[in-house]
Amino acid sequence: MNIGIIGATGKLGGILLEKLQIKGEVPTAIIRNKSKLSVDIPVIEKSIFDLTYDDVKDFDIIVNTFNAPLDNPEQFITSTEHLINILKENKPRLVFAGGAGILFVDDHTMLVDTPEVPIEFKPIAEAEVKAFKKLKKEKSFDWTYLAPPALMEYDAPHTGKYHFSGNKLGINEDGKSFISYQDYADAFIEKIYHPENHSIVGIFS
Repeated sequence: MNIGIIGATGKLGGILLEKLQIKGEVPTAIIRNKSKLSVDIPVIEKSIFDLTYDDVKDFDIIVNTFNAPLDNPEQFITSTEHLINILKENKPRLVFAGGAGILFVDDHTMLVDTPEVPIEFKPIAEAEVKAFKKLKKEKSFDWTYLAPPALMEYDAPHTGKYHFSGNKLGINEDGKSFISYQDYADAFIEKIYHPENHSIVGIFS
């Protein structure tokens, strides 16, 4: 499978890259600075905003782990718009690492609209919701939007356990909405190989 990873040197992107290599894949890193890459794999050295269809047309899967800076949350929206424009009516399937804000805590309320989202992260969460709403309208190419629980910890243990919660915020038996990066990456890779098209897939452990 020909897989391109946008943000392959980031926290999530780096874990996905390593796990996909273990599975025998040879992903392409789509990154701004190839000097940050520590493995010998194909590289497209470009910003997400500079990607063209020619850059991505040969991929089966584009994994997007782009993370907008806290001081410029609008980049979640503009980067999503750019990906939609270059993928529209074309082959690569987009597997999108999204935010928890779009997940529902009850039948009518999204997490972004609750006090559970700290005020300093509210602009990011709101931008992620706006970006998803643009993607949701797009049916001319295949995509899956993966959403983490309320808390995802980089240094938390790898348990190998995870659950899917659709468009609802996942809460475990201890009453926590939580997952480690390693477990989230395991779930993410399952949905690379077994997609749910045009769907939100919440993940928790």
